[in-house]
Amino acid sequence: MDNRKTIEMIRTELRGDARRLEVNRAAISRRTFLRWTAGAAGTAVLSAFLPGCGPSASEPTPTPTLAKSQKFIMGSAVDIYTIDPAVGFDTAIGSSLIGLYDALFRHVGNPPQAIPWLAGSYEASEDATEWTFKLVENAVFHDGSSVTAAAVKYSADRLLRIDKGAASLFAGIIGKGSVSVLGDHTVKIKLLQPFGPFLDTLPWLFIVNPDLVEANAGSDDGQTWLTDHEAGSGPFTMGEWKPGELYEFKAVPNYWRGWPVEAHLEGYVRKIIEDAAARLQALEQGEVDMVDWALPEEQLRLKEMGFLIVEEPSMQIYDIKLNNQEGHTADLHVRKAISYAFDYQALEEIWADRAVLAEGPLPPSLEWAARDLEVYRLDLEKARAELAQSPWPEGGFDLDYVYVTGLEEERKTGEILRDQLAKLNIKVNIIPMAWADAVSTFQDSKTAPPIFPLYSSTAHPDPDNYLWSGYHSSQAGEWTNPGHYQNPDMDDLLERARATVDQAERKKLYRQAQQLALDDAVNIFGVSSLDFHIYSPHIKGFDYCPVMGSEEDFYWLWL
Repeated sequence: MDNRKTIEMIRTELRGDARRLEVNRAAISRRTFLRWTAGAAGTAVLSAFLPGCGPSASEPTPTPTLAKSQKFIMGSAVDIYTIDPAVGFDTAIGSSLIGLYDALFRHVGNPPQAIPWLAGSYEASEDATEWTFKLVENAVFHDGSSVTAAAVKYSADRLLRIDKGAASLFAGIIGKGSVSVLGDHTVKIKLLQPFGPFLDTLPWLFIVNPDLVEANAGSDDGQTWLTDHEAGSGPFTMGEWKPGELYEFKAVPNYWRGWPVEAHLEGYVRKIIEDAAARLQALEQGEVDMVDWALPEEQLRLKEMGFLIVEEPSMQIYDIKLNNQEGHTADLHVRKAISYAFDYQALEEIWADRAVLAEGPLPPSLEWAARDLEVYRLDLEKARAELAQSPWPEGGFDLDYVYVTGLEEERKTGEILRDQLAKLNIKVNIIPMAWADAVSTFQDSKTAPPIFPLYSSTAHPDPDNYLWSGYHSSQAGEWTNPGHYQNPDMDDLLERARATVDQAERKKLYRQAQQLALDDAVNIFGVSSLDFHIYSPHIKGFDYCPVMGSEEDFYWLWL
């Protein structure tokens, strides 16, 4: 049997197991215990080609063989400022963490599903507040030591202590003492309250080697050391590491879970190429195998040349964040004036039919998105009326628009904003900045830019992730809330939605939260786009997953 047929058989088993997982999750309230064993998923692999881009049924099925080089090179606009799983929390860092570390679960597919990874089996109490996980017993860290229940507890406790990055996913859900060790490979997690998407958050609880981290803990719980060192058990380990230039990830030949096919990658390199034209040139000349942050018009052009793009809906949303605490944009009427003055049709045209306008803070592809709310659209008369109610009725002030260097759609967004706000006598200064530098300005509302465009993906497919990380006061100053939006009414809605298991009640509360975000004109609500990568046609094993970081999961690939 050839590799492709084997892959398709395993893929079918994986999808079936994932469907059974969903049925069991729904049954928790009716049954005393839920049990689900990883089974065949232990050797699972995903589709060998991009949907709609692979060979047709009439074409011969390729058999993957070891190429001259299985070193994959990605040209990326975005640098990696840390690989500490308790600190980093964005697409580029998430992709790196998935390679270096393992978690109890892993996201795959579209719609995304969380499948067991380090978890061999698990059970939940009737009220879904106590979860017991039995770990696979063959998992080892890169130094050869076993991945144990004690390591799971250490990693969870460390994440909560540091209280950065993915800790926001677990705020109010688990706390000090929530994780307990029942045996070498058995761990219990007791939730502070029932939480529907709990299993979907677990792919972000990456397990670190406690002995290695403790040996390098320093005065900051290992944060400094883990900025450019790893302590994981994942399919890749670190190779050449040149911050700001390139990051090499070497495949672990004897990875405890094995590899999808014999011809797996020897490793991959994330090469930082901030200039958009240079990234595309590198792809066209065969210097890299994949690029990110490509303009839709370039995606379509290269598709005609035989390159691959994703044709599936993403769960991204692209907003223009406004500083809600400092300067002119702290005034509600100024924010509303900006929202009415913006040209949304021009923004949509940047994406060349590969995006739809957002209707609030949630992407339209998410079933929780309210689609009948009154949204802002271009209306200069309303914009002038709102500005007239502000302390600056005639305008006459400047606003800095800071965007990530090399992201052309963000630069073009700034040009639209500049041209439109000039009609209100507001001058917009367009300023490029490296992503890591921009993130450092977010921490203080006084240094955060007045206007900043931002892609928000999802760490798991539930509205809690988007709305909590982007709109809860506790997240002010994180990269997900650079505008420092803080509203006690919003906090109350999100906290109540997080605390209930009644899905109808959650939907009602999240609808109110979406309306409040519009009422407060927190952002300019932009578009929800398709994926932004372009791939060389020789890439095999790719199956798109829209969860943050999982868009770039290189474990499954070969060349």
